Amino acid sequence: MLLKNCKYIITQNNKRQVLQNKDLLIEGSTIKKIGKIQGKGIDCSKKIVMPGLINTHTHLGMHSLKGMKDDVELFDWLKWISKEEAKLTPKKVKENTIAGINEAVKFGTTTIYDSYKNAEGRAEAFEKSGVRGVISSTTKDEKTFKKSVAFLKSMKSNLVRGAIAVHSIYDCPEEIIQKTIEYSNKEKILRRVHIGETRKERADILAKKGKLAIEYLDSLGFLAENSLLVHCIWITKGEIKRIAKTGTKVSHNPVSNMKLASGGVMPLVEMLQENITVGLGTDSVASNNNLDLFEEMKTAALLHKHHKWDAGAVTAQQILDMATINGAKCLGIEKIGSLEEGMNADIITLNLSENLMPVNNIISAIVYSANGFNVSDSIINGKQILENGLFINKRS
Repeated sequence: MLLKNCKYIITQNNKRQVLQNKDLLIEGSTIKKIGKIQGKGIDCSKKIVMPGLINTHTHLGMHSLKGMKDDVELFDWLKWISKEEAKLTPKKVKENTIAGINEAVKFGTTTIYDSYKNAEGRAEAFEKSGVRGVISSTTKDEKTFKKSVAFLKSMKSNLVRGAIAVHSIYDCPEEIIQKTIEYSNKEKILRRVHIGETRKERADILAKKGKLAIEYLDSLGFLAENSLLVHCIWITKGEIKRIAKTGTKVSHNPVSNMKLASGGVMPLVEMLQENITVGLGTDSVASNNNLDLFEEMKTAALLHKHHKWDAGAVTAQQILDMATINGAKCLGIEKIGSLEEGMNADIITLNLSENLMPVNNIISAIVYSANGFNVSDSIINGKQILENGLFINKRS
């Protein structure tokens, strides 16, 4: 496959090069060459060619709950949502996962970390859709831990890999958290937890455990390079240093956090100052209402500028890094997140539509002006999934 005359190629390489009027050759699942290449191909003379976006946290199985419980805070929302989730059959969870994948791909996402129940059916949905995924089955007790392990042992895929997920400190016994740590260390896989989501959670954990949340996780050995912490709003500078020291990664979900009135702002600027790897996540559509990572990028940038009273608090380039190369690092996946020779061909193109014109700064245009409806094409692992905004194969 050859992408010809690309108006812009956003490489996201170490130099963050932006190339103009170059070609990109894909052989098999790999980017073979970038430059001037002979032959006919897909005309990209009016398109931005960039790495596919990476969603580091969502729950696609909840897709049918979109818009059903808005305008309530987290713990009231959780009480309601738990009752509705109990009604979701394995068939419905799989259908929801397919619907979520389709929405995400249409909006430019090529890799998704998805955690929910009925992992086997969700993994099948990813395989059938041809979308790169990291799948976990949320663990809360001994029964769900055993289900997670059974699922992980059954995983046999190059495109979809497994992870193990603890729901939260407040909803998971210590012995299960310890088992999760031991299993992920043994199998060298990603482990994930929701943490620091509300002020109440922070106070409750401190009262019950005698430690702040991150301190508690660190005392158990949870923090590590293969550990992903989701939310991290209500944490201290001391806890940030623990995250940095252990190489632990963080998934930032600003839209969902604000919609559920978490009440604080994740200390992104302080994390970046400590060189913590931070990716972006949408969370579920029940608490976000869409899976558009372009919207998430703009929201993240504006939130932290506003919060810090500093327009330069975060740059467009830092935000784009979070949605691409940092997302890949968060999930422990090599060879995605940038467009370079030898990397996997996970690529999207954006139409240079009116909302992106004029282009004075292409990175600014992507972060502050683009949205999911600018996405034209999606190529995942060298296979074209989306062409001119339409799926090539029937999706159901």
